Amino acid sequence: MLFIFSVWSGGGVTGVKASRVADIAAGFLLFSVLALIACLSLAGCDGGGSGQQTERAVPIRVTVAEKKDVPRILHAVGNVEAYVSVQVKSQVNGQIVEVPVAAGQEVQAGDVLFRLGPRPFDAALAEAEARLVRDEALLAKAEQDHNRYRSLVKKGAVSKESYDQMATMEKTVLADIEQTKAAIITARLNKEYSVIKAPVSGRLGDILIRLGNVIKANDERTLVIINSIRPAEVRFTAAERHLPAILKRLNEGSLEVGVLPEGDSGPKIMGKVTAVNNEVDRTTGSIRMHAIFSNEENRLWPGQFVRVTLVMDSIKDAVIVPDKALQEGLNGPFMFLAVPEKEGVRGKGTRYRVTPVGVNSESGPDGTVVVTSGISPGDVVVTEGQLGLAPGALAVDMGEREQAAQ
Repeated sequence: MLFIFSVWSGGGVTGVKASRVADIAAGFLLFSVLALIACLSLAGCDGGGSGQQTERAVPIRVTVAEKKDVPRILHAVGNVEAYVSVQVKSQVNGQIVEVPVAAGQEVQAGDVLFRLGPRPFDAALAEAEARLVRDEALLAKAEQDHNRYRSLVKKGAVSKESYDQMATMEKTVLADIEQTKAAIITARLNKEYSVIKAPVSGRLGDILIRLGNVIKANDERTLVIINSIRPAEVRFTAAERHLPAILKRLNEGSLEVGVLPEGDSGPKIMGKVTAVNNEVDRTTGSIRMHAIFSNEENRLWPGQFVRVTLVMDSIKDAVIVPDKALQEGLNGPFMFLAVPEKEGVRGKGTRYRVTPVGVNSESGPDGTVVVTSGISPGDVVVTEGQLGLAPGALAVDMGEREQAAQ
């Protein structure tokens, strides 16, 4: 409806008054049009109540919780150490004249690492051997004098004191000979030490003292370090609450342990626990353990960080699901439990609700978790697509669709 206002002044409408009336009329007209549009929109909404909008289904993947016996797994972290580590040093003085090995080379026990100049050792050996020849000659003369004085003292031609001096002289020469023989052994040993050999098999580190350097016996400087990595040793710690179970397994027999170096995508490297420390660390509340690995493929390297897995006793009738089904929320860990919206329509539009589940503090084997409450065997849980879900959200199993399309 349109409203017309007329302003009379002295029997006529003034120009200013007429303009104002026109503005007011236009405003009411615009208001009426907007109100009509709003009413039509509301009517459209009410009128469409008989039709339903299609709710978008979130694509997911699901799995079924299983019940079976699984080993209890204890996880830890550790470091690889050389089974034997030797700092090679010289036992004699001399100048390095040959280095037939290179840094990083693998050597066997007895391989030559360094050679020192041989001439001083040859000269010392020749001098000792010459002294032995002289001493043996002196011994022969002393024996002759001793025998001659023995016959003379019986005849009374010489005094008993002179005879005793000859006997003492013979014993002195015999002692000198033994001393010279020891000097020969030392000279030969020093000559042998001038060729520095690997005391153990392993891999060389950096060559720390190069060709031409003069070294001393028992020098503080190390020539090279040899690390034996076959076998290799891993040292790791476990929480003290696991100590009774660990000791029980060791008393029953061997305790298997698997390790995997950081960045290694291969299978776990298996070994055995060889030692448990004799006390618990009071600061950290942990116990230190040692394990040995054959390391035939050289996958373990001294100083390397590894993830350790101890296979403990078995969990009977455990409910297990893939670890990627587990989510962390404000109230703790939970999983999305898949409840069919209609009987027999699983995978064609299933609503989901969030169910908090308690999880065993020790994870299961091979990327699984052991569920202790909230999930039962046969329950369907979401493993992929959780970010798009909310309580009661509609979702569809993409795995079923892919199988149906094949």
